[in-house]
Amino acid sequence: MRKITLKLMLAAWICMMSGQAMALELKISHVLPTNETVHEILLQMAESLKEKSNGYFVMPVYANGELGNNKDNIDQCRRGANILVIADCGFLADYVPAYGAMNGPFLYQSRHEIVALGKSDWHKKQMDEVSARGIKVLAMDWFFGPRHVISGKVITTPSDMERMKVRVPPNKVWIDTITAMGGSPTVLQWPEVYSALSQGVVDAAEAPLSTIFGSKLFEAKKNISSTRHFMAMTGMITSQKVYDSIPPDMQKLLHEEIAYWGDKCSELTEQREAEWKKRLEEVGVSFNEVDNAAFVEACKIVYDNPEWPSFEELRRNIEANM
Repeated sequence: MRKITLKLMLAAWICMMSGQAMALELKISHVLPTNETVHEILLQMAESLKEKSNGYFVMPVYANGELGNNKDNIDQCRRGANILVIADCGFLADYVPAYGAMNGPFLYQSRHEIVALGKSDWHKKQMDEVSARGIKVLAMDWFFGPRHVISGKVITTPSDMERMKVRVPPNKVWIDTITAMGGSPTVLQWPEVYSALSQGVVDAAEAPLSTIFGSKLFEAKKNISSTRHFMAMTGMITSQKVYDSIPPDMQKLLHEEIAYWGDKCSELTEQREAEWKKRLEEVGVSFNEVDNAAFVEACKIVYDNPEWPSFEELRRNIEANM
């Protein structure tokens, strides 16, 4: 043990004398399978950061919830763990309730509007508030694709979802939205969804097409209703304590790389949407459109949350930054 300690002290002294910071291992955690676009991009981002930082950033990528679920990972961030979580802002509503509104139903028409809200003063305020709670948001504008409902029956209106058990994450935004859409939300972690659909524990799930395909949910259910209730985003969340320990030049590089690879991921996701639909149709999945206006009207109640800004205020912030 003493020899190991002396080696670490010597390495630190050498780095200090040479002006080079010691390596930082920052584990990247997400709950999705390895065939997702976001996983592909994260591997490239990690390699790029390692090269451009001369080995300062060491960022192994863990998929399929190997390091835990989103909720637990974000709590680890709050407590100072060396982890970077890929998750949406709905999970941050546990700490700053208003933050969940950024992922509200039927808020966006395109991925560019997600980016616009991310640039707003309103969003900067939410980031500051979670920072005060030990959580650093590095990005909240990686486009993840529109989310659709996969089930055993055709859904066209909210009444079609009545009494349907729909899988949701442990996330109030999802629970409130699925309730407003007419469903009965059932909380499950993502790795449990396939078996839950197969065994009838839930009647339906919702996700972007890439995730529906990548997680093979089509083996359990064969109908996708194109609700597009969330224009899904994902974000980069880490520990404020860890972030503050990173040298300023490395912080700058981290932000630049996340912005660059976020754009790449969003572009690829958008380009591949038609490809995922074609692949799902080839394995026997049927698609149907829904009464969009009926779902939009039903989900207005979600924005009645007194801790949220209004839908109109959020739209003003989007339009001001387009």
